[in-house]
Amino acid sequence: MAAIKTDQEIEKIKKACEVGDKVYSQILKKIKVGITEKELSREIVRLIRKESASLSFRPIVAFGKNAYEIHHKANETKLRKNHGFIKLDLGAKLDGYCSDMTRTVFFGKATKKQKKIYQTVSEAQKRAMRLVEDKRKAFDVDKIARDYITSQGFPSYPHTLGHGIGRKVHESFRLGPKSKNLLRNGMVFTIEPGIYIKDYGGVRIEDTFVLRNNKPEPLTKSDSSLLQL
Repeated sequence: MAAIKTDQEIEKIKKACEVGDKVYSQILKKIKVGITEKELSREIVRLIRKESASLSFRPIVAFGKNAYEIHHKANETKLRKNHGFIKLDLGAKLDGYCSDMTRTVFFGKATKKQKKIYQTVSEAQKRAMRLVEDKRKAFDVDKIARDYITSQGFPSYPHTLGHGIGRKVHESFRLGPKSKNLLRNGMVFTIEPGIYIKDYGGVRIEDTFVLRNNKPEPLTKSDSSLLQL
C-alpha cells in the first residue's frame, strides 16, 4: 500500500523533480575543460541547496571510462577536451520527498560506437515505458528493456530497471528480473536502463515516473536526446 502514492505525495515528488530538472539545466553550463568530478559534484550540491532542498543522495559524476562504474564516487579526474562520456546522477529532496534522474552527455563529438550505445539505452527505456500499465508485472517491464540491450550486442545492465521512490530514494519495490510486484496506478518509480563497458565507459538514462490512468507520466522533464557539449 505504501508504494501507491496519494495525489498530495505525487505532487511533492513532482516538485522535487522540478528542482532536479532546474539544477541539471544549470550544471550543463558549468561543464568545461579542467573541471574535476569532485568540483562538478560539489556544484550540484550547492545548486540543490540553493533551491531550499536537500540531497536525495550524493550526486554521481563520472567522466570518460569512469562512467562504467554504476555508483562511481567522484574523484579528482579532470575533464579533458573530447573526453567523451559524462554521467550525471542527481536527486533533490523537498518537503520530505525525493527525486532521481540520470543523464549521460558527451564532451566533444560522440563516436559511432558511443552513439549506438546511447541510442540503444534510449530505445530500451522507450520500450519499457510503452509496456507500463496498471497490473503489469514489473518483471515484464525489466525484461523487455534488458532483452533489447542484449539483442544489440551489449551486456545486460547489472541492476534492476527501476525502483520505487518517495520519502526514500529507493523504496521497497523493484522493476527487476526477480520482481514479483505488479505495477499499479499511483505508483512512482524510476526507469533507468544502462550499458556499462569496462575500460571504456557507459550510459545510463533515468527518469522518474508516476503510473496514472494506466500510462507512465514522466515527472522528470529534462531532455534525454543525445547531447554533445
